[in-house]
Amino acid sequence: MDQLQSADDFQNFPLGNRRNTREIVEAEIFVRQSDSQLFRATLSDLSVSGFKMTSYTYLDDKKPVYIRLPGIQTLTATIKWHDHQDYGCAFDNDLHPAVLEHLVSKLRAFE
Repeated sequence: MDQLQSADDFQNFPLGNRRNTREIVEAEIFVRQSDSQLFRATLSDLSVSGFKMTSYTYLDDKKPVYIRLPGIQTLTATIKWHDHQDYGCAFDNDLHPAVLEHLVSKLRAFE
């Protein structure tokens, strides 16, 4: 699959090609890449296969992203598209649906 470079590209991507339903959340998460320290970003949606976040720290879309979500191990993801400070990422290993449900309820409790 071609790498999408912006939110506009993603908006034009057929919804039927999306693998999973996205859950809307707004939560602060911790992110890092291999050559950076941990920093904060804002998570805006989450699915078993990926997420969207806003980061004011530049991310290199050629490097993996490591994110920390409450109550689970650090997860690795690949940046699939970016538009200014917004990043769409795919998990290297999908979440189990029960884990997603638990995370969404936990993250929404902090809103």
